[in-house]
Amino acid sequence: MAQGERLAEIVQSIAIDAPITRVFAALTEPDQVVQWQGSDDTFHIIEMNADVRVGGAWETIGVTAAGDRRRASGVYRVVDPPRALEMTFSHDFAGPEVPVYDTTVRYDLEERNGRTILTLTHSGIANPYEREGMAESWQAILAWLAAWATR
Repeated sequence: MAQGERLAEIVQSIAIDAPITRVFAALTEPDQVVQWQGSDDTFHIIEMNADVRVGGAWETIGVTAAGDRRRASGVYRVVDPPRALEMTFSHDFAGPEVPVYDTTVRYDLEERNGRTILTLTHSGIANPYEREGMAESWQAILAWLAAWATR
């Protein structure tokens, strides 16, 4: 990305060879999220709490490869199983010295011929460098999700 260039939002899509209900469950059921979200060389979610309803809160606790604990949390804004999920998202991934603020993450799912087309939109990230890092992170997260849902 050129200096001064700004992305309004991160938008990424992936085709997953699994039914839409399986993919939606993998995004919303805490016992599944802790099994698929992460890798030994980056971070791994070890705990998730979720009240999956509009206005319900969610939170994940993860551990980095270096052993540092990290937290992400928010509130569900849209819960339309199995087609859409939107939530506020804040995190302390950059460490305790960086201010925490809310962004928005949305998953739109569409089933086509037994496959799920998932489109992720992450908006509201003010810092362009953080956006770049989050874009890379989302690529990995969506790959982990696809691997889990198709096993």
